[in-house]
Amino acid sequence: MDNSAFATFIGGISQVGFPIMITLYLFTRFEKKLDQLSVNISTLIEVIKAVIKDESKQG
Repeated sequence: MDNSAFATFIGGISQVGFPIMITLYLFTRFEKKLDQLSVNISTLIEVIKAVIKDESKQG
């Protein structure tokens, strides 16, 4: 975290409180991970569909 981000974070704590700032920080961190998780789930769904399609052709 650079100095300007840290100053913004400290300023936010003084304005809205520590728990709210921690929550906002965690939400921004988790958002990136949730986006990647969503992409991975979509990919997994496509792979499962392909496997089911292949099994139905063989059976």
